[in-house]
Amino acid sequence: MKKRWMVSAATVVMTLMAGTAALADGEIAAKFSATFPATGTQAEGINQLGEFIKEESNGNIVMELYPSSQLGDKIAAMEGMIAGTIEMSEFAATDFSNYDDMWSVLSLPYLWDSEEQAIGTLTDPDVSAYLEENAEEYGMMIISWQNLGTRSILNSKHTVNSPDDMNGLTIRCMQDSVLAGTINAMGGSAIPMAWGEVYTALQQGTIDGLENSAPVILANGMQEVAKYLSLTEQFSIPDPVVISKSWYDSLSEENQQAIIKAGERYTEWYNTELWPNAEAEAMSELEAQGVEITGVDKEPFKEATQSVVDDFLSSASDKQKELYELLTSKREQYK
Repeated sequence: MKKRWMVSAATVVMTLMAGTAALADGEIAAKFSATFPATGTQAEGINQLGEFIKEESNGNIVMELYPSSQLGDKIAAMEGMIAGTIEMSEFAATDFSNYDDMWSVLSLPYLWDSEEQAIGTLTDPDVSAYLEENAEEYGMMIISWQNLGTRSILNSKHTVNSPDDMNGLTIRCMQDSVLAGTINAMGGSAIPMAWGEVYTALQQGTIDGLENSAPVILANGMQEVAKYLSLTEQFSIPDPVVISKSWYDSLSEENQQAIIKAGERYTEWYNTELWPNAEAEAMSELEAQGVEITGVDKEPFKEATQSVVDDFLSSASDKQKELYELLTSKREQYK
């Protein structure tokens, strides 16, 4: 079993001080707070982003990656970026719903026909500009979008072939009411929980499972404590890479442009080179480690969760309706 470790607040402070002290004159540190571990597809990607930033800034900006929730969970990272104490992070687009419920539109089940359609729509110039403007209202800037695949049910009890098989399963979901409602509609019992708590909760039996994509499951070692992966594919929620607006505003124009250019390079590289191979490789490795991977008929799950979509739209705010209409009008271009 992989070694799991915790980092105390004092250790984090000492690490930050050590990282800052190591900088050469004129170099600017950019702390990247991540919930994912130090190895895996996400870490590989963000380390490459750091290289792009270094190249585009001529070595002026040095990104420092703090994985495994060393600087706190996603909410803490968002608060840190707003306060200007954390420079960079990434999280699911739906995490923005903690500040503006408009983003809950991206939590709707089966919104996309494929993950490629999801990332294509969200990187569409009109869509990305709309979302970026909203994020900036809350002190954060989106500089890149990355495909995190399609999320399916992994559990420790048994194979899930139909909504009936979800009965009695407690499933971790992200902290968003629409996501939780979807898991409940699928037949399970949703438990919103911070990602950093999931492995231990699954290991101890506090929850029976979770929903995520194969590379994320593998990188976080979830296959060690759950062996049934059913490809329900209810969510595809790309992750934005986000920076602190107050930090960005403090940079020189040259360094600002370096950050933007690095983000553009990263979006292209990650989504066309890194991610496409990551899913197939992760599926193979999960099978090699004894995970039973089962394809399912998704229609019963779509039917079971249609009420979630209908209820959401019936009571949606003007902003939610506006975003939903924008996404659905653009997604057909990215079949």
